Amino acid sequence: MKISQNKIAFLCFILLTSCATRRLPRSTNTCATAPALLREAWNTLQDKRSTGGGCKGDSEVQCEQIRLEISRLGQNCPGDQQALLANAILAYDERQWAKAQQLLDRLLASSQPNAEAAALRARVAIEEGNLPFALRFLSDQIRITGDHAGLREVYASALFLHGDHQQASDQLAFAAKLGAPEWRVEYGRGLIAEALGQWDAARQHFEAAVAVRPDWNMPKSRLRALGAR
Repeated sequence: MKISQNKIAFLCFILLTSCATRRLPRSTNTCATAPALLREAWNTLQDKRSTGGGCKGDSEVQCEQIRLEISRLGQNCPGDQQALLANAILAYDERQWAKAQQLLDRLLASSQPNAEAAALRARVAIEEGNLPFALRFLSDQIRITGDHAGLREVYASALFLHGDHQQASDQLAFAAKLGAPEWRVEYGRGLIAEALGQWDAARQHFEAAVAVRPDWNMPKSRLRALGAR
């Protein structure tokens, strides 16, 4: 079962646009330089995504080359956790659930906690419709890493989808205290208020989200829907 995107949009990483596949020449870097190369490639990709045209038009080829460079780093340096996580994010964005899950399970098999990988693994489960697993998994992970805002946000999303609005609200409050972006928290609170029929409160939360991030269309869409009532 596919979960409606507008219900979990406040939890999503920046989505990356798919481009036509092209082969890149292999470079001579070693895994010792992989973290710096990965950081440069990832930041460049995010910069291109943040421009008006995103990864379309003239930037399409460049974005695909960067994506392939990130993929190559993950293949050449399978022990680099950040490279594995970056490629898991790319797979998630491309809706390649099985690939994302495989990479995340490799990360989570480590003896060291990895809250970012755990949060994304739960989101894969939600996308696949396995909400019971996501709830159990997130509850366990929060007992391990309770101070991670992203885990709390994803847990709030799972609880919201489960219909437990009070606990979802409580998790959003935790996430806000731990540094979750205000625009995402306000949007999540707006969704909860809307689900409870609290139209005025929902409108206030969506308006707060727009005030913090004016370029985000999802709360604007919810405000238009509320206005149509």
